[in-house]
Amino acid sequence: MGVKGQKQKNTKWETIVYPRLSEIQKWCEEGLTNDVICKRLNIAQSTWYEYQKEYPMLSELVKMGKSVIDSQVENSLLKAALGYDYEEIKTIVEEDKNGKKRTRIEKVKRHQPPNPTAMIFWLKNRAPDNWNDRREIMIDTKQSELERKQLFLQMIEEEAQDEVIEGEYSIIEECETEEEFEEPEQE
Repeated sequence: MGVKGQKQKNTKWETIVYPRLSEIQKWCEEGLTNDVICKRLNIAQSTWYEYQKEYPMLSELVKMGKSVIDSQVENSLLKAALGYDYEEIKTIVEEDKNGKKRTRIEKVKRHQPPNPTAMIFWLKNRAPDNWNDRREIMIDTKQSELERKQLFLQMIEEEAQDEVIEGEYSIIEECETEEEFEEPEQE
């Protein structure tokens, strides 16, 4: 009960989602998208995701349901990548000389060769380090980190030396001739 004397309003979880959990699981197994499921339940997608966070039961049910169809697609992709044998069945209706119809069933064994696109897709997704077109090689060891730091410090030192040299050079430029330039006496 909410405020004293008032009955608390039922949520969409209680009235719409929870009573239809078995339907939701079936829809997930059939491969329906979240958008379609939300439309069937007449709820906003934000509510759908909120309920999945709030109710682990729903989240698990959706995950399990979708894994069924994902596995089927994965198996089909693998089958297409490897190639397979299948039996083709034809029903043939023939008419003899007397006009009598006869039905005969013909079975033919066929072979579907491996599909190169399915192979590529499978390999790029299952072993991207070996089969991806773009390869990024990053070797970051303690040694390379120390080398980078050393290089950075060296660059800073060189910049500091350049500033000192520029400063001395600007003094030399102020003199019109070399004779005017006198080196400071050393003690």
